[in-house]
Amino acid sequence: MSDQITRVTSESWFSRLGNSFAGIGIGFVLVIASIAGLAWNENRAVQTARSLTEGAGAVIALDDQGHARDANGERIDSTGMLVHASGSVSGQVPSDTELGGPIVPDNTTRLVRTVEMFQWKENKQSETRKKLGGGTETVTRYTYSQAWSAKPIESGRFEEPTGHRNPPMPVEGHTFAVDRDLALGERSLTIPARHISGIGTERSLPISEEQARAIARMLGTALPATSAAGTAYFGYDPSRPRIGDFRISYKAATADTASVVAGDGGTAFTPWVSSNGREIFLIRDGIVSASAMFERAQQSNATFTWILRLVGIVAMLIGFRTMLGIFGVIGDVIPFVGSITRFATGLVALVLTLILAPLTIGIAWIAVRPLLGGAIIAVGLALAGGLWFVGRKKAAGSEGPAHAGGAAA
Repeated sequence: MSDQITRVTSESWFSRLGNSFAGIGIGFVLVIASIAGLAWNENRAVQTARSLTEGAGAVIALDDQGHARDANGERIDSTGMLVHASGSVSGQVPSDTELGGPIVPDNTTRLVRTVEMFQWKENKQSETRKKLGGGTETVTRYTYSQAWSAKPIESGRFEEPTGHRNPPMPVEGHTFAVDRDLALGERSLTIPARHISGIGTERSLPISEEQARAIARMLGTALPATSAAGTAYFGYDPSRPRIGDFRISYKAATADTASVVAGDGGTAFTPWVSSNGREIFLIRDGIVSASAMFERAQQSNATFTWILRLVGIVAMLIGFRTMLGIFGVIGDVIPFVGSITRFATGLVALVLTLILAPLTIGIAWIAVRPLLGGAIIAVGLALAGGLWFVGRKKAAGSEGPAHAGGAAA
């Protein structure tokens, strides 16, 4: 069976036109969803920032014995309060409960098992050509190669599955974590697994021949097991892998000390709820002050807000382009006209996005910071107006010579 095949498909202009009508609805839904997402993101950012500011003003420090004290140095009960504590990480360590795996260090915060299998992989390349009359012809080339993959590749969905079948993976990767303790002298407070697993520096854990064979017995595989470059290899020759060979490696994240800002639950750290209902649970490896942890949390909130803004803006732009795509299809009756039309509708979509996205963000901020909200709206309108002016100027410039030539004739 060839490792490369070619498929040629055609689509009529009427079929494309029908699909573009459906695209109007899809684009409309995408624009509405992006508006809702942008508004939600701004509200989330404001509420999170307020919650962190409130927490920074309410947090109290636990001493090296795990106790809170008032201004006079008297011990107070901190149960239910937002506290900051730094100490040594102790207690049970995570392990691979399914396969056993290697011995992990005492300061492990998470254990990561990576499984890769040698599989067939399909690569797809398409080229679409416009035809006079508005139809299209698409030439798609499928090529097949062999590669290591940490995810099962479903060969049944290949364009040509015959001769390119992948066996099922015997086991997949997984991250293991358990509750650990923060030792504070006379006290020890439990840090939930989902929080402690987020810190630490990862390093590889080598697997011995004996451990590799033990894993093979657990899996019940008939493939030979060996240790190759610190990984457990299951196959006949690590230097010449075959389809179905797989390898397992481990990494452990470790941290000797940790700093936590969370609610004091008596025996464990718990999320602390601010007045606006937001939860606070901050954790970092090492000895870190409360002020530094809140500062980093505020920075992370700002970064995350901008990421979601960009996602929302791009989604809105795609939505408008999808809605206006029908005009390009209509213009494709004469191919070069369709290309010009798409450029024009793309500019319109960009202008609409630069108006609506800042307007959505600005309105969300007006209730909190009127001046900032108004400034965001003004910047958006200025950008949209500038782009529109440049586009009109270029269009007028291209029409000028044509009119001049007509007059001379």
